[in-house]
Amino acid sequence: MDNMEDVANISSAKKNPRGKFVGTAQKTIIINVYKDKIKQQLDNPEMPKLSFRDLIVAISRTTGIGQRTIQTTLGEYKKEGTVSSPNKRKVPTVPKMLIAINEDDSLPNLKRMYFQLILKDLQFEYVKKNRNSALLEREDLISLRRNYLLKIKHYRAQNRPIYYLDETWVNAGETHSRTWVDTTVASTRDAHLRGLTTGQKAPSGKGKRLIVLHIGSSDDFVPGGLLCFESKTNSAYYHDEMNGDTFYEWFVKTLPLLKPNAIIVMDNASYHSVKKQKIPVRSWKKQAIIDWLESKDVIVTYPIVKNDLMKKVYKIKKHHDTYVIDET
Repeated sequence: MDNMEDVANISSAKKNPRGKFVGTAQKTIIINVYKDKIKQQLDNPEMPKLSFRDLIVAISRTTGIGQRTIQTTLGEYKKEGTVSSPNKRKVPTVPKMLIAINEDDSLPNLKRMYFQLILKDLQFEYVKKNRNSALLEREDLISLRRNYLLKIKHYRAQNRPIYYLDETWVNAGETHSRTWVDTTVASTRDAHLRGLTTGQKAPSGKGKRLIVLHIGSSDDFVPGGLLCFESKTNSAYYHDEMNGDTFYEWFVKTLPLLKPNAIIVMDNASYHSVKKQKIPVRSWKKQAIIDWLESKDVIVTYPIVKNDLMKKVYKIKKHHDTYVIDET
């Protein structure tokens, strides 16, 4: 009777807090409990066979871990034959990043202090960590960067000339806000009597805004590759001043100035990515999509709904989705 009372007084398994990461140790327990329950069924043919869903529920009751986590863990184990801990790759710490950088032969070796100065220069601030304060990049952006680095590494290995281009703006009346001052000069009169001036006068305004576009490589800026013109608006966003036609005219004139077989690196500004022709999207009117398809010698049978028209567009889209600069 005492044993029965002890069993009755045992509380159910403590639930894992919602949102808390499940480490390798807990995942191993899940796998062990799963194997044990499978073994019990094999050793006892008369025992009712549990479905995979029922096994997940039973393991959840035993371990206190959520059913979704158990299902994910078992799926990972069946696919990989092992389990991993999310905690090991959740936050990129300075020591981990330094190890990765210094192990990469294509990157310079950095001291911790210098690396921290770089982070500070990139506007990162070392502060007390709050809950969920780690800012991690989106997976698609990481993939895009990795793809770019692999390509640029490949081109460098081929010793191909690589040019980089970009735009910026500058105010014609821009001056330094700080200057060296002779503190022995007591006043304007004192400066006049000593044959000195009171320093450079700051302009009354910032003056005209100039838009600047240039291209260069590790050799230097390309001679004749500068485009500089006066802004016609007061927009704070200098990209408003540039458009596809202006960039295209400059690009065509600049191409002959570059070395043969060159690589040109530019960002994804809209005027860099002007399409040679517009490709239909769902917001187009039905007749406009039909006209575009027929101009590509695609037979359209009537009656037809817009969804089927777009399927035809997707089939041939890759042959016509080209960019003006790429073609040039």
